[in-house]
Amino acid sequence: MLRFLIPLLALVLFMGYTVFAIATSDQSLGAFASELMSRPTTALVVFDVYLALLLIATWMFFDARKRGYGAGYLALFYVITFCFGSAGPLAYLTLRGWHDYRRTRR
Repeated sequence: MLRFLIPLLALVLFMGYTVFAIATSDQSLGAFASELMSRPTTALVVFDVYLALLLIATWMFFDARKRGYGAGYLALFYVITFCFGSAGPLAYLTLRGWHDYRRTRR
């Protein structure tokens, strides 16, 4: 049961903070992204995060294929991942754990 509860808790907390941060921000997301990319040091952090997300997306692809899911199953997780970062893999891990939990309870 912890295989889906821990990522679910992390997903809820992360998305809750994301909504809070966006709602209370004094600038648009576009302005924020532009500001991040305007300096080499912060751009490096953005590139590093997206490289890590790409590695995680690759793992998700092979894990989903091993479990019998196609690319269509992953499409939503990829959109979430590349728009909201960690939320995509956390959602994937939550559903993966839920499927495993349901499979063992039968």
